[in-house]
Amino acid sequence: MRKNHHTHTPRCGHAVGEEWEYAEAAIEAGYDSLGFSDHTPWPGTISPGMRMTMQELPDYISAVRNLKERYGKKLDISCGLECEYYPEHMTWLKETIEEYSLDFIILGNHFDYVQNSNLYFGNCRTKDDIILYLKTTISAMTTGVYDWLAHPDLYLRDYDKFDDTCLKTAREICYASRNLGVPLEYNLLGLMSSREGRFSGLGYPYHKFWEIAAEENCSVIMNVDAHSPKHLKDTAIYDEGIKHIEKLGLKRLIYTKEGLVEAD
Repeated sequence: MRKNHHTHTPRCGHAVGEEWEYAEAAIEAGYDSLGFSDHTPWPGTISPGMRMTMQELPDYISAVRNLKERYGKKLDISCGLECEYYPEHMTWLKETIEEYSLDFIILGNHFDYVQNSNLYFGNCRTKDDIILYLKTTISAMTTGVYDWLAHPDLYLRDYDKFDDTCLKTAREICYASRNLGVPLEYNLLGLMSSREGRFSGLGYPYHKFWEIAAEENCSVIMNVDAHSPKHLKDTAIYDEGIKHIEKLGLKRLIYTKEGLVEAD
């Protein structure tokens, strides 16, 4: 059976479809497990239009929990958040995890606000941009808050060559992943988008990054990163992702109520 624990909702401003539509699509496509992980709000105004507001958070949690009641016999539904790493807000994040008994937290290192640069790491253009992505990613991984790292090769999305800085970044992220026990996510939305020519650079998942992940004996979790119910229905891309992971010899993990365990 298929599993996905990276699913968004319209609250983030760039996803479509209601929660129940994702659940129905998952059941139709042969999933037995579906985790919602919409982009977290943060105190203050941080990248509006890319995430829910603070006021929408309780409704998001309630909607997913109601879905669990409705579809519980057909689909194991869990609730988490996809979060950046902003040191000044980590106390708030930890309190939120406890308050709502969230099932999992994904590290999605999209934006830098540590230096107030408003840099989107999917638009890395310089070596300094990539080094900043590396530093903030490693810092986040050391906190013990995050269950896995989403699209770890996001920095290659619009970067045009795999140079020494890209290599160093891949190697250090993969080394940290193995030694800190933070698995890497093989992101199927990235694979879909690369096929559609939506990235101006190397894109992701990028094969050289994942070859290094294999060399470092990293563990991987594969997720759809669904921003539309139709993404869950693309079973061909799901099966292709499994084949890529198996060809590389990576250990694939799946999320369960007991935590991350090795896939059969």
